[in-house]
Amino acid sequence: MNRFKLFTVSIFLFAIVIISLFAIYSGYFSIEFFKTAYVHTKSTVDQNYVFYLLVFFLIYFFVASLSLPIAGAVSVFIGSIFHFFDAFFLIAIASSLGASVCFLIAKYTLKEFLHNRFKKTLKKINLGLKENGMFYLFFLRLVPIFPFFIINFLFGLTNMKFLNFFVVSFVGMMPGILLYVNAGSQISKINSTQDILSFKIILSFIIIGILPIVLKKIIYYFKFIKKL
Repeated sequence: MNRFKLFTVSIFLFAIVIISLFAIYSGYFSIEFFKTAYVHTKSTVDQNYVFYLLVFFLIYFFVASLSLPIAGAVSVFIGSIFHFFDAFFLIAIASSLGASVCFLIAKYTLKEFLHNRFKKTLKKINLGLKENGMFYLFFLRLVPIFPFFIINFLFGLTNMKFLNFFVVSFVGMMPGILLYVNAGSQISKINSTQDILSFKIILSFIIIGILPIVLKKIIYYFKFIKKL
């Protein structure tokens, strides 16, 4: 999973370079076009701010509940059009509630199917909980060894209580959400093609890719959890 994240960030940075070069040397589109579209969208949101907060809260809740693989992109977009802390809490609450929906669905409707389908992974998760308690879920939120939809569903098959799952998930996802919202905030400041390659924007996305790896090494080094 960590290699996949690094690969994704590398592709993203490569795409930025290609798009920047194309934007500079091509007459087909310009950064001004995208900036104008962004300003128009931001203006529309600002005119009815609370309404759009609710709309995007529901959108993100829907994305999280269905475990759609676009949560990161939606997080960056939300971070670019709303105030920083509004965007942060919108995503944090909506993602925690969405994850909780998966948790409850697994616990009460899909228990047998998921148990048979992910028997080996569930065994690892149960062992992790036995050895490390609730901190294991916190660890998995910081360091996504398993895809989030696996975590959301399979923890519903464990003995963990719903409230514990919600609270630990909420706290554990905060660092990642902060990074995505910050990336969106940096993107909102783009005014030219040169800005796309600014240090702050590139650094924001590099940190998104490498932070889980660094945290994993720190947690293992200081033995905050037992390796499985």
